[in-house]
Amino acid sequence: MVNESGNFRRKTCNLIIARQNGKTFTVRALLLASMYVFNTKRIGIMAQDRKQSLETMGNIVDVINSQSWLRDRLKRENRSHGEERLEIWCEHHPNPCPPGCNTIRRLDIISATPRAARGKTLDLLYIDELREISPATWAAAEPTLRARKNSQLWTSSNAGDDTSVVLNTLRDSAMSANSERFGYWEWSAAPELKISDRKGWRQANPSLGHLINEQDLEDSFNRNSADVFETESLCRWRAALDSPFNVEAFDNGLDLNLTMDPTLPTWMGLDLTFNRTEAYLVSAQEHPDGLRVFLHRWVKENAIGERELASEIAVLARQYKARQIAYDPATAGFVAPHLQKAGIRMQENSWGSAYFATLCDVTASAMNAERLVHAGQSELRDHLVACARRPASDGGWRIARRASQSPISAAVALVLAVGHAEVPRTQIVTHVG
Repeated sequence: MVNESGNFRRKTCNLIIARQNGKTFTVRALLLASMYVFNTKRIGIMAQDRKQSLETMGNIVDVINSQSWLRDRLKRENRSHGEERLEIWCEHHPNPCPPGCNTIRRLDIISATPRAARGKTLDLLYIDELREISPATWAAAEPTLRARKNSQLWTSSNAGDDTSVVLNTLRDSAMSANSERFGYWEWSAAPELKISDRKGWRQANPSLGHLINEQDLEDSFNRNSADVFETESLCRWRAALDSPFNVEAFDNGLDLNLTMDPTLPTWMGLDLTFNRTEAYLVSAQEHPDGLRVFLHRWVKENAIGERELASEIAVLARQYKARQIAYDPATAGFVAPHLQKAGIRMQENSWGSAYFATLCDVTASAMNAERLVHAGQSELRDHLVACARRPASDGGWRIARRASQSPISAAVALVLAVGHAEVPRTQIVTHVG
């Protein structure tokens, strides 16, 4: 684990394993050992879902509180939003510290955004679900360790797909590089084995017979789609090369003379690129012949101003009497409060939610049935083509970016608008975020 100088042999450590195989326990032991045994001064933990990071911190606190010798060194637990952290007294507590000791060992939760990671200095960074981390976030997070002599980066994940740019890059490096500074450990089924081959089940699940049993895997195999089982239970990569949308059927709905009609029932969906340089508003208007779809686009070299954007969207929403504007809080959350103050009904729908997966499926069905009519706006079609199909753990699916350089914000906005417009017709119960 350490070299002759007492430093960690591995600078970067990656753990790739199927679900329910003890990853949480392993990470918990790593972080506790770092604070209490290795006396690591600054630790950061990151996950795509902040709740997941909070759960990891909660598990650590449970262990600390279960042992008096750990609990005696617990200085503070802070769960205030944006400042979640643990503070542990150093190994000298309760005695005075020698010169050079910083006294406090700290663990901070870091949001999976470039802005949150930038500017920090850490001795240990743990990133969970690496397959969900964007290249921009990774580029900001990785340098946080450079200023520390004996720092480490730990990541964990299940298998990804073609959209998992960061994970795939690291995996490719592991296959080609031969460096003692880089650690990569993957448990996955051999690619030549069928998903029903139980030999592959054992290869991908080292805890089989201990934490999980074969009947559990069999139930998952029978209950879930092949995509979900292969990714979640066999930890095996699946390609996501084709858009889940029937673009040919979408093309059949072209009407170059189409214009928006303020008398038609209208639903809107809003999404922005993560750098906020582009914003897309899709309107879906209900007509006896189907849904008429229109795109409004804003582009600015620097980040789009929230007040200016909200003002222009509010004008459109009032002009066409929009019943609601659906949005993902991760991309458009900074605009939504301004629109709400302007009296516009906003509907929160997170990209990662099960309901967004439902909206994706409803939109795809409407497209397959050629219910969508559009004015031939090229950006909308381009974003539909750039989409990949990502399986969800509940058996559904959602759209994802095929590569970091391929934006799909117009497609996300389309799903948010068309999905909600189609909900009453398909008799799906809506969820208010």
